[in-house]
Amino acid sequence: MPRRKRTQEERSSTTQGLLLDATIKCLVQHGYAGATTTAICERAGVSRGAQLHHYPTKAQLVAGAIERLFERRHREFRDSLEAQPEVTEALERLWEIYTSDTYYAWAELLIASRTDAALRKRLRKVDDAFFAQAVLTCRRLLGLETGEDERVGALARLTLCVFDGLALNHTLGGREAQARAVLEQLGLALAASISLR
Repeated sequence: MPRRKRTQEERSSTTQGLLLDATIKCLVQHGYAGATTTAICERAGVSRGAQLHHYPTKAQLVAGAIERLFERRHREFRDSLEAQPEVTEALERLWEIYTSDTYYAWAELLIASRTDAALRKRLRKVDDAFFAQAVLTCRRLLGLETGEDERVGALARLTLCVFDGLALNHTLGGREAQARAVLEQLGLALAASISLR
């Protein structure tokens, strides 16, 4: 039986996926400044013309990668807590996410956005959406899926800020024991908060 030929839409989708994944990998490996469109095209195995057709500028390519990163980070975050684990297990799963390439690509974009207003504006929208999802997940973890509780947003932000700081510190190497000690204390604080509800 002859193989079905892919449609133009399927080929375009594949090319876009290759470009976006290559952008994320280049951000991790080379940083924002080193993630040139030439390097991205080479890594993706896509011609410069194809890149220009789908993403005429680096800004548009990076914007697409931001959306893909958000989707991936949210999926990882949601899936890590799908089985409603205990607090310490949930923190362990989050630490795996925060020490992955997904987080470091995000961190590269965050740092670059300090001096790039357009990138910062785009990242803020993505971060707001990610945080909204984090609050929902935190509510579920704390057993507060119904009703109002002001603590949830604060606890979610505290948790994400702790992980952001630990992950950045982790890039220096040799800091795993410190991270584990902090995560243990965070787990105790969250468990105490759960017991107070």
